[in-house]
Amino acid sequence: MTDSFMQNHQSALDNQMEDNAIQDLQNAGIYPDPDNDDILERLFEEAYDEIKENNILQLDEDGIVFAAKTRAERRFEELPEPGDYDD
Repeated sequence: MTDSFMQNHQSALDNQMEDNAIQDLQNAGIYPDPDNDDILERLFEEAYDEIKENNILQLDEDGIVFAAKTRAERRFEELPEPGDYDD
C-alpha cells in the first residue's frame, strides 16, 4: 500500500521539497527573486560604499549614485537564476 502511495505522489512531494528549498534560499538572500527590491537595494548600498571609499575618479555625488546604480544592477543580473547552480 505504501508503494502505490509513493508511486502516485512522489512527484508532488519532490516538487514541494524543491519549492521549500528555493524559498529557504530566497529568504537567506542567496537565491533572489527577480522582483526582490531588498536585494537590489543592498547591492546598491554596497556598491555606493565601495565607490565612495575608492573615489579615484573624484566623482561628484550624482556620479557616485549613477556608478553605484549601474554596478548594483550588473551584480543583480549576475546572481544565479533558479536552477543555475552546480552540484
